[in-house]
Amino acid sequence: MITVGRVKVDRIPDYFMVRYDDEIAAWAANFAKIGPVKGIVLREGHLSEVSPNEEQGAELLQVRLLAKMSRRGVEIEPYTKRDEEVIARHSAKLQRLRVDARAVLKEPERPWLPFMPRIGKAS
Repeated sequence: MITVGRVKVDRIPDYFMVRYDDEIAAWAANFAKIGPVKGIVLREGHLSEVSPNEEQGAELLQVRLLAKMSRRGVEIEPYTKRDEEVIARHSAKLQRLRVDARAVLKEPERPWLPFMPRIGKAS
């Protein structure tokens, strides 16, 4: 478990927290609007696996995080066991391929997706 001030992070690798820091910070800033469950689309760029249906292009994975409030602060953890496993696999894969946690990878085309929204800071 990682503790930062009154925020505790449980069962989420440090690598993931650094890679998606901008989305997690935006979630915290807009918590009243977003609520306790936050979905994050994984950014693997050209390292994404091919979708089971090749016409769909690269696989697009989403995980969910859950924030629990208490008198002691906030605890952030994967929403389900599946989310925990996908986060662990994603983090291990990118680390094994030596992708810096802050690297911006160009997302492959996904023919069924009309646009890919920019999340985080504009570059």
